[in-house]
Amino acid sequence: MSLAKGVSIGVGSADAGDSPRSIETVVEQPARAPKVRKILRLEARARRALARYEQALATTARTMSQARALLDDAQILESSLTGAQLAELRRGRAEALGTMATPGSTPPDTPSTTTPSMKEAPHA
Repeated sequence: MSLAKGVSIGVGSADAGDSPRSIETVVEQPARAPKVRKILRLEARARRALARYEQALATTARTMSQARALLDDAQILESSLTGAQLAELRRGRAEALGTMATPGSTPPDTPSTTTPSMKEAPHA
């Protein structure tokens, strides 16, 4: 097993009639230790992960900016509503929040208890 890996780098002759020797350089690199190869692979993976993260962060920033602009537009419209329209808006928001509640969750007005009520407790 050879400890050197030959990599051929060179420029071939443009004309077959040129010198009998082609201009070619052989660069030999020693084989890397397994731990060194692993470190280089991990660093390459980390660079790719960071690039994906930065791309996702840029997308998130754009989306956040769009969301804030939409909320600003909604607030501007809300300030121009009449009393009846404000009441309708509040009802609509309450309905929207009610449909967004997770199944099995306790409604906000109902307290959650972990002990049985007095009516349900067995009497000894």
